[in-house]
Amino acid sequence: MLTDTHCHIQTSAFNADRVAVLQRALEAGVDTLVCVGYDPQSWRQALSLALSQREREPRVYATAGLHPHDAKDFSPALLDEIRALARDGKIVAIGECGLDFYRNLSPPEQQRAAFVAQIELAAEMGLPLVVHDRDAHESVVELLAAHGARKGVMHCFSGDWELAHRCLDLGFYISVAGPVTYAKNDALRDVAARVPADRIVVETDCPYLTPVPFRGKRNEPAMVRLVAEEVARLRGADPEEFAAQSSRNARELFGLPNPMSS
Repeated sequence: MLTDTHCHIQTSAFNADRVAVLQRALEAGVDTLVCVGYDPQSWRQALSLALSQREREPRVYATAGLHPHDAKDFSPALLDEIRALARDGKIVAIGECGLDFYRNLSPPEQQRAAFVAQIELAAEMGLPLVVHDRDAHESVVELLAAHGARKGVMHCFSGDWELAHRCLDLGFYISVAGPVTYAKNDALRDVAARVPADRIVVETDCPYLTPVPFRGKRNEPAMVRLVAEEVARLRGADPEEFAAQSSRNARELFGLPNPMSS
């Protein structure tokens, strides 16, 4: 069975067929989803979905954080809301948070301030970070190292092996998404082949980043199997063995129970 470690099925892109999407995930062998919140509305929706799936499969777990696009809206009150969710055990990670210097929808200094606050909160609460890094590699790694980051995942990793090695040294996992199937992504394929077996996970980031051969259509958790199969091929691994390993890694990363034992 597989774990999609980063999806957004709580969003309006899935309002028309969310139940069917969850069923297709299960039929594809995806029994665990981490539903990632990136602003107050999305993390409240993720929490609601996780609660509704508590006794069903696939199991859904929620995270809460503020995306760098929305860093201009950061406030102490917002951080307190995330802290309360973490304290009550309602979320399994802090994030999606980080830096995005590609779009710069929030000023870089506001992005840095919001990211640092969430790094420190994750350390305070003993939770992993879900890190968004787009065109901000050096700044992301420097802030993680300087502010006590202990554990987390580099969501939709987009750097080279040198960057991956630095993130691994910080205690982070590397998450591989649909772009590993894209023709002009040799650097990511190199990373996917080289990350230690116990530090790699897979994701969809749905509804975005749909893997080949469905690129251009809406992504969904069932398609994480295509990502896992490509990564297994690159590593010379048996696809089912890699699926099992990546799911074990996800459980270790987020502190999740084993679905097979429940």
